[in-house]
Amino acid sequence: MTQHLDSRGHGLTTSSAAAADAFNAGMHGFICWRTDTMTHLDTAMAADPDFALAKLAKGWILQTARTAAFRPQIDALLAEAAPLMDAADGREQAYFQGLTAASAGRGVDASTIMEAMLAQHPTDLLGHRLVQFELFWNGRAAWMRQLVERAAPAWNKSLVDYGGFLSARAFANEEAGNYELAERCGRDAVEIDPTDCWGTHAVAHVHAMQGRVDDGVAWLEGLNGNWGEANQIAHHLWWHLCIMLLEQGAYDRALALVTSKIRNPDSPLVKAMPGAPIDLQNVASLLMRLELRGVDLGDHWNILAEICAGRIHDHGSPFSAAHDMLVLTGSGQYDLAAQLLDNMRAFAATGDGSLVTAYRAAGIPLCEAMLAYRRGEYERVIALIAPIRHDLHLIGGSHAQRDLFYQIMLDAAHRAGRKDLIPLFFDDIRRIGFDKVEQRTLYRDMVA
Repeated sequence: MTQHLDSRGHGLTTSSAAAADAFNAGMHGFICWRTDTMTHLDTAMAADPDFALAKLAKGWILQTARTAAFRPQIDALLAEAAPLMDAADGREQAYFQGLTAASAGRGVDASTIMEAMLAQHPTDLLGHRLVQFELFWNGRAAWMRQLVERAAPAWNKSLVDYGGFLSARAFANEEAGNYELAERCGRDAVEIDPTDCWGTHAVAHVHAMQGRVDDGVAWLEGLNGNWGEANQIAHHLWWHLCIMLLEQGAYDRALALVTSKIRNPDSPLVKAMPGAPIDLQNVASLLMRLELRGVDLGDHWNILAEICAGRIHDHGSPFSAAHDMLVLTGSGQYDLAAQLLDNMRAFAATGDGSLVTAYRAAGIPLCEAMLAYRRGEYERVIALIAPIRHDLHLIGGSHAQRDLFYQIMLDAAHRAGRKDLIPLFFDDIRRIGFDKVEQRTLYRDMVA
């Protein structure tokens, strides 16, 4: 029986005030990208072992990491929640059904389930953030925007975490190409709460897409003092600063930030989660961008060599797999790179759902292309990526993140002497939503 409410007025099926308070603290931590989120949820579950939504929220947050390493924990939480579903309300049942689908690689199905729930509960910010992640990692930007815009009329400044909704609205609109609204919502969110990392992040993406390099550096430099209590999103914001620094030619500073801010081995966050997928993606992506610009990386690829070597059976995300491939080949582990591809092919040969589809349609050929690039097989790189370049969104990630693969494709075309393809690829990049394409480093050099 619902006896308590969450901080946004939705019913909670727990009779324990302590569990409800801990759950609300955990949800605030999640919305604000704090490191204490899981501690609060564990407290809520301890206070009321039959509190289904606390279990499901924890499972969903683990799901956002997109790694098979958390699948046993997610399965265990679902198993604990299953007997509680008879007494659950419709909202909890949607969380249960959605997580069941998402953790099984059926993210599009999960998003459909959560979308129906949000139509009934448009101010459920937890639901918005979770489904935004699921759609983001399934490459559905327009759908992300549709969900937040449908809910927008239900939100106003009097609601708790209004700034958090503005951040979600900002990011969805940015990825869908509505930069003006995205920047306005993101800036409003940061004005409400200067520590709002997701609003900060959305505006940084607008700067990246529009090629507003100096604005982007100033925005992030002015806010990075506010990220001290944030989780790994802080590392990703430093990554955003670095891709702007590359455009300014500040290669040495960007390389230094790899081990001082993006993945500092002495950081408590890195020590607690040395294999955090977002950290691996940040480092691999930045190293590859630096290498493409002729920067001597020394032994930097070896920073992640052992960790990525242990991930060749992890098929939680084709986007992560492509970055694992960059590390394996960059550190000279070609046998493991070949094993990763074999494992991906075996995974894609069985099952169904949006995750398997993404591996088949784009993830596997992209990883094959990353291996071919490192071997100097530039014509093969083009043959592998060019046919899938309009499907790369299926692997997940943002436009700004996936731009790396266009950079590799263009560099391969340049090295292969395929000048006829370069204008076509530039058109593709503009179509995605990038402005000032010919003025960007690497691309500018190809024009010259």
